[in-house]
Amino acid sequence: MKRIESLNQTIHEELARVIDRELEFPEGTLVTITRIETSDDKYHAKAFFSILGSASSEEVLNMLNGRIPFIQKVLNRRLRIRPIPKIRFLFDEEEKRRETVEKLLGEPDRSSHV
Repeated sequence: MKRIESLNQTIHEELARVIDRELEFPEGTLVTITRIETSDDKYHAKAFFSILGSASSEEVLNMLNGRIPFIQKVLNRRLRIRPIPKIRFLFDEEEKRRETVEKLLGEPDRSSHV
C-alpha cells in the first residue's frame, strides 16, 4: 500500500499546483484538493476537493470537469509515472461535515447564558 500512498501524495501535490496556478474560479473562491484515492490498478484516481467562498460545490465541480482534458494533459507532462491515472473530481462531503463540527465546537453555547 505504501506505493499507492506515495502516488496519491504525488498526484495531490501536482494537482493542487495546477488548480492554484492555472485554473480560474469565481472571485473569492478558494478550491482545495483534500485527498486523492487511486485505484489499485493505478488507472483511476478520485480527487476530492473542498471550497471556501461564494461558489457552490456544483458550480466548481462543473468547472473542474470541464477542465479535465487540460488537467490530464498537464499531469501527463509533469509526472514521471506511468500510467497516469484518469482523474475524477468529487466534492469532499467529509471535509464539509468536519468544518461544520469545528464551527459548532468553536461557537459559544448560548443556551447557558440566561
